[in-house]
This record gives sequence, C-alpha cells and structure tokens, in this order.
Amino acid sequence: MATTKKEIPNAEQRDKELPEVGMETKKVPSAETKKKPKPHVGNPENCVVIGETEIEIKPTKLKYQRNRTAALYRLLDMYPLTDILAMETGSFGDDRDGDKAVMDWLIAVTDNEELIVEHYDEIDTGTVEKLLEIFKRLNKIEEKEAKLKNAERERKGAA
Repeated sequence: MATTKKEIPNAEQRDKELPEVGMETKKVPSAETKKKPKPHVGNPENCVVIGETEIEIKPTKLKYQRNRTAALYRLLDMYPLTDILAMETGSFGDDRDGDKAVMDWLIAVTDNEELIVEHYDEIDTGTVEKLLEIFKRLNKIEEKEAKLKNAERERKGAA
C-alpha cells in the first residue's frame, strides 16, 4: 500500500479574507415551526360563516319546533325575505312581527342566540337562503314532503 503525502499549504493559501461588517451573511433558519391549520371539523356542506365565525348547522332541536319557530321555513321558502320582514305584529298569531320571527328562526337554525343577536344586521339574504337549504336537508323536510305527495298520488290512483 502506497502512502501519499499531503502538501503543506503555504502562507498565501492559509490567509483567507474575513468578511467585512457590511457584507451579507446567510440567514439561519428559525427554530419556530409553522403552524399547520387544523383539519375541518364536521361536514363542510353544513357550515355557514356568520360574522367571522364558521358554524356547523345541526338538525333543529325540538324546543324550536314545539314553539312553532322552526315552521317559519315555509314562509321563507315561498316569499321574499323583504316581504316577511315587513309583516306586522300579530301576523304569526302571536306578538311577533316579521323581523322578530326571522331572528327567532335564525336562532333556532343555528342554536346560537348570542351569535345571531351580535351579527343580525350583517346577515344577508344569501346567508338566509343557505341556512334554509341546510335546514331543510338536515331535517329531511323535502324528502318527507315527497313521500307524502307520492302516497297521496297512490291513494288517488287507487280510488
């Protein structure tokens, strides 16, 4: 085995120029890790943004159905929102006017009174329509109405 001798550097090779104070230096990567966003919770097609809060709409609680608040969906489905908001006190068989009835319905759908009261004036017609669509889907309203119509057709056909 042959050994090779390394050359000893001369003085010219050993003297390296030091960086000046004004020269750029390489950035050292920070020890901080980037925050990874949390995965979406719930079904995104049932989510709505109210204010800056994203909420997931769930099937409507019985307490809102028992006090007839949830039934306002029928009017929202048939009439423009502006007409419903203009309804007078007593139009719903109680002391509510159209504005109060819509607010109550939004509270029933979201089950979040504080959020609705805080952002009521900022909610637009598009959001109300999206809430109506989600409400009907989650509570299986269109599905049950279709079954009822089919049963009625069958009954009339048999007669």
